[in-house]
Amino acid sequence: MTLKLVGAALTVLAPSWIGFQIAARYGRRPVELRGFQNGLAVLVTEVEYGATPMPDALRSAARAAGPVAGAILADAARRLEAGGGITPGEALSDALAEHRGSVCLTPADEEILAALFPVLGASDRHDQVRHLRLALDRLAAAEAEAADERRRYERMYRYVGVLSGLALVLILM
Repeated sequence: MTLKLVGAALTVLAPSWIGFQIAARYGRRPVELRGFQNGLAVLVTEVEYGATPMPDALRSAARAAGPVAGAILADAARRLEAGGGITPGEALSDALAEHRGSVCLTPADEEILAALFPVLGASDRHDQVRHLRLALDRLAAAEAEAADERRRYERMYRYVGVLSGLALVLILM
């Protein structure tokens, strides 16, 4: 009897855990998008008014961004300081690729950032600011969409996980 109860508990816990993991991704995406917006807003200021060298500007942006976006921006700053003749866009692209497993961004979100990367450090200040502001607008729209998806799907995946585990227990017993 105890073995059956342990088996039933594990049968409920496994799908529940999966449902909660999926729901957590829906919850983290708007937060990460907001972090990238905060970081890029600081980068706009650094590029437009400060004329700060890009590694220092990325480091300032990393401090303003959330933990995930900040880690990516700080990693890009380290890559630029290490040298190797890479551009800021390549450093950011490489940093995002390295952290891809830890972020909850969709391919569309990554496209927004990927469109910005080649411009950074490769054009004049006004062009960079224009592209940064465009990316900020697109990220704000993506954040609104992510918040809507979070509202619609986060709770649903939690319930689906738990209820599917309970349904499995009922079917198997």
